[in-house]
Amino acid sequence: MNKKGFSIYLTFLVTTIVFLLVTGSQEISILTLDISRSDAIDVIVFHAADGGLERGLAKLRHNYKPFSYSYTSELKPNRQIRVNITAAKNKNNMNIYSEAILMEGNKEVSRRTLTRLDIANNSGRKDCGRFTEEI
Repeated sequence: MNKKGFSIYLTFLVTTIVFLLVTGSQEISILTLDISRSDAIDVIVFHAADGGLERGLAKLRHNYKPFSYSYTSELKPNRQIRVNITAAKNKNNMNIYSEAILMEGNKEVSRRTLTRLDIANNSGRKDCGRFTEEI
């Protein structure tokens, strides 16, 4: 039996296995980074929409009538978040709709819409309505 030929075969086999393991772990790492980036973006957009609801509640507490406004915040260069807030009359109560949109350049990355329904015209923070989230 030729030991030199066997050594080359064994070296090739071990190198191939190590290469496949490294390539597989690279794919797993890239997938994990994409998932964590997506989760971070979802958290940012959720909190921006929730902040829009809070601004809407504060505006209703000051003046209980329908309104609509929006604002934009720069997060990073080429990344901004736009929040649209609308309060609409619903029988004797009001509903607030808050939509947050994360943009990178001109591309929409994520969007989240939150609502507070049946907000009564009471003083303080009681009767702030029912929180809902559109998925």
